[in-house]
Amino acid sequence: MREPLHAVRIAQITGGKLLGSRDALVTGGRADSRICQEGDLYVALPGEQTDGSLFVSQAWEAGASVALADQTKEYPSPPEGKALVLVPHPLSALQTLARAMREEQDGLQVVGITGSNGKTTTKEILRSILQEWKGSAVLASEGNYNSDVGLPLTLLRLQPEHEIAVLEMGMNRIGEMGELASVAHPNVAVVTNVGTAHIGMLGSREAVAVEKRSIFDYASPDTIAVVEGDGEWRDFLLENFPGSVRFFGEWGLSGWESSNDLGLRGHVIRRNGVEVPFALPGFHNLKNAMAAVEAALALGAPEEAVLKGLETVRPESGRSQVIDGTVTVIRDCYNANPESLQAAFQLFAATKTTGKRIIVLGEMRELGDEAEGAYQKAGGAAVDTNPDALYLFGSGLQPAAQAAREAGFQGILEEYEEMEELKEALSHSLKEGDLILLKGSRGSALERLDEVISKIGTG
Repeated sequence: MREPLHAVRIAQITGGKLLGSRDALVTGGRADSRICQEGDLYVALPGEQTDGSLFVSQAWEAGASVALADQTKEYPSPPEGKALVLVPHPLSALQTLARAMREEQDGLQVVGITGSNGKTTTKEILRSILQEWKGSAVLASEGNYNSDVGLPLTLLRLQPEHEIAVLEMGMNRIGEMGELASVAHPNVAVVTNVGTAHIGMLGSREAVAVEKRSIFDYASPDTIAVVEGDGEWRDFLLENFPGSVRFFGEWGLSGWESSNDLGLRGHVIRRNGVEVPFALPGFHNLKNAMAAVEAALALGAPEEAVLKGLETVRPESGRSQVIDGTVTVIRDCYNANPESLQAAFQLFAATKTTGKRIIVLGEMRELGDEAEGAYQKAGGAAVDTNPDALYLFGSGLQPAAQAAREAGFQGILEEYEEMEELKEALSHSLKEGDLILLKGSRGSALERLDEVISKIGTG
């Protein structure tokens, strides 16, 4: 049984210097002092805009019991009952600590989920299934806590009752996936797909595939891989993999019989002779469901929990989220790359409406030299969905506009770099009964358009 995580143990595991209370207890972790809660370990990391070392006092005030910080900086003395652990490299120390938490949790089964698209949705579907089976014994990443910081912070939330941890594993630099695998040591490793997300940082799809394959770096004969059965990179990903494999994505196999597309209301899936409603729209979400189910079955989940989990899962905010109102909104603005854009366009094209069909397309980030070509394809693909209006928001989208014109688009085509100007345009264009797709990267923050959309038809 793993010992409670007191400040003295944190210092022992990380080799750090302990100041303050030896008995300060940690039950979670944050790297943002503004959202610290009671019992958190605050990890003071350097950031792009500021240095976390400046906010140790604020973290304690917000509830953090222990701060893990750079030993070269100066700090106030810890308040009574709280502690400070000083280390040479706080991020490395955090990962060492999380690795220890994972290794010391008796019988813990870890599922690692990576892929260019669908990681978070697959994680949420799997969480839904596993909680039907194991209830509160399941720990899962919050939101997209999937980085070299977010994943170890998730493991700090491990409690003795946890039997399964579902960890999203993302990357945007070479070597990051291997680092995550060294901490997580997944028993079940899922690769949803290999696409062009982060290709600007890695250079090619092959480099992306190499990085994704690193989820198997610590695999053993007992490790189970879950990969797309007809995926382009399947054999590459599984090269020299020592464990067993479960494939997903093909109808007629593994109990997947058929599906009935209900448009924005999702699907009805027929599995092993049973029909079950599945609320996430789009073919891509069926693939995510298949991956999640294979991971659940690999852990031993019963079919009853699989069906109930599929039935109860709901779209997350900003991910294939459908908002019904005077204007129907497909809000898919948490992430954007060529593959997720194609999926969003497919859903938009298949959706009927009595009003105008409007697309707001934001930026796709981290595409590097691939960006211009990606935007050109996006412009042509947008026209293929037969929209009445296409609004482009952000810098660098001129190739999309040019491609749309060359494809013969005759509708409204406007480009904006200022959100207030886009809001003004939409406030005059949108009418009751319209359908609008919001698709862009997190940086575009297209959800800011919600206030305009919500006012349509209210007088």
